Amino acid sequence: MTQLHPRLRSTSRTWLGVMLTAGLVACTSTPAPPTPVVTAPSVRSVSPSDGQTGVDTTTSVTADVQLLSAPGGGNGIDPRTVTSSAVHLVEASTKTPVDATTNTSGGGDVIVLHPNAPLKANTRYVFEVTGALKDLNGVGFESFTSTFTTGAAAVTGPSAFTRVALASVPANYYTTLEIGPDHKLYAATLTGEILRFPINADGTLGSAQSIKSLQAQQGNRSIIGLAFDPSSTADNLVLWISNNYYYDFTKQVPDWTGKITRLSGPNLETVQDVVVGLPRSTKDHMTNNVSFNPKEPNVLYFVQGANNASGAPDPAWDNRPERALSAALLRLDLTKVNLAGAPLNVQTEEGGTYNPYASGAPLTLHATGIRNGYSMVWHSNGQLYIPANGSAAGGNTPATPSPLPATCAKRADGRTTLPAAPAITNVRWTEPDFLFRIDKGGYYGHPNPARCEYTLDGGNPTAGADVVEVPVYPVGVQPDPNYRQPAFVFPDHTSANGVIEYIRPGSALNHHLLVVRYSAGKDIVALDPSGSGGAIVGSMQTNIDGLTNFNPSPLNLTEDRSNGNLYVAQLSESDPNVKGTITLVKPK
Repeated sequence: MTQLHPRLRSTSRTWLGVMLTAGLVACTSTPAPPTPVVTAPSVRSVSPSDGQTGVDTTTSVTADVQLLSAPGGGNGIDPRTVTSSAVHLVEASTKTPVDATTNTSGGGDVIVLHPNAPLKANTRYVFEVTGALKDLNGVGFESFTSTFTTGAAAVTGPSAFTRVALASVPANYYTTLEIGPDHKLYAATLTGEILRFPINADGTLGSAQSIKSLQAQQGNRSIIGLAFDPSSTADNLVLWISNNYYYDFTKQVPDWTGKITRLSGPNLETVQDVVVGLPRSTKDHMTNNVSFNPKEPNVLYFVQGANNASGAPDPAWDNRPERALSAALLRLDLTKVNLAGAPLNVQTEEGGTYNPYASGAPLTLHATGIRNGYSMVWHSNGQLYIPANGSAAGGNTPATPSPLPATCAKRADGRTTLPAAPAITNVRWTEPDFLFRIDKGGYYGHPNPARCEYTLDGGNPTAGADVVEVPVYPVGVQPDPNYRQPAFVFPDHTSANGVIEYIRPGSALNHHLLVVRYSAGKDIVALDPSGSGGAIVGSMQTNIDGLTNFNPSPLNLTEDRSNGNLYVAQLSESDPNVKGTITLVKPK
């Protein structure tokens, strides 16, 4: 796989794009082709495609779905029904079921089946969805089948790890991990509990200490990010966390409920909200991981998830619009925050008045258009990398208005004219996942009308194959002038989440990026960022011995840099009643 690949499409469309000059050119909505009236949810498309041959034996099967409109919006696949009776894969000749893990996404808009071991080489398989799969209103899916045939057996890479189950780790909803200045492992959860584990000499973990200070003060809050303050020591712990209105996989949640909170004390017993009023989607896009730039010890960065699929409100995401601070990498200057006073309220709309563009604003936009970046890493090559989740098909994109609104004067590039992008309803295209190499002020493709950003990804500028083109746009739609291409394009429905720089001198993976693939893949892959300016070189390393077929799905990871050991947080996707675990992965 090359670091970028074009998204190919038919060349039969000949519409011409035009440039929008403020006040001169009107932009109209271009609807998708008519959608037949349906009475049941159904599979829209599947990968591998029906009849495909030469399929990788380590493939996942993914299916985009067509959902029914729900009263008030917010419909999706019921994750409790994504079972082996509803979604399964069988060997065609013998009808033998394949042992596999099945799940949907946090948005409930895709089906993923991942075999728990490589498939047989040169063998035909049948993928089936039955009416036992239901949406959140209890309506069963239309039956669906497709077939594919595998190619030669997959070959494992040169690096190898050994997985070690940790008996001392209680089942929980683990979201992120961090090794503290006391050389203990801290694990955050969806309910707001933090578990602290002593690390034994062999890398295994001792008995957990439960830290419930946030829960005790504020009830269940989903912690996604952990970062120890650079000034923190073993005797003076200071931990920064992102935390959100509790998400239980199924219910819709209120906006403006994200927080950045400071925990301190020997047992992190002192809880202090520092930032409140951050935006929040109705599902699993929220205030994500937090990190300190090694060159800026008093600045905390964090990734804020998008509120919808493709930039405009859509029913699956409860018709919630993007906000001025959503789908972005945010920068919090702690020298401008009064830690002795009330928390900084950064609600920007619906009664909120915070202005991230104001002179001296503590919280500002560092980069925008990042749909759902779960984690980030400051690499030793000086670059900042963020893996981000693309959208399943079915979302909506906004149209570029004419004239442009006054908010456009606040764009990072100061432009007063923009290319015309039509609104697309029910986008019939699956957006891939990306790895972004972040530039300050860059736009990375997720539209946000609140920031005068209207074009999805690379638009569709030419009749040829373009990088990250959106084929449902008419030919001629140019990308946003501030658009930055991804450093790497992952396969669809990867759900690229946790990322670290692996540092182990002598290892073939030394200084590589290790990226967790939560959904399709359920593994940890490696990318080499040693190209000019931190570019990704070579192909993505998959099938690394010891880093494949995690169950429950891997979500995040951290490294003990004293020995190269990895700790992997695992979280079930399909059933909120099934908790996750933490696994030790040791280099061989």
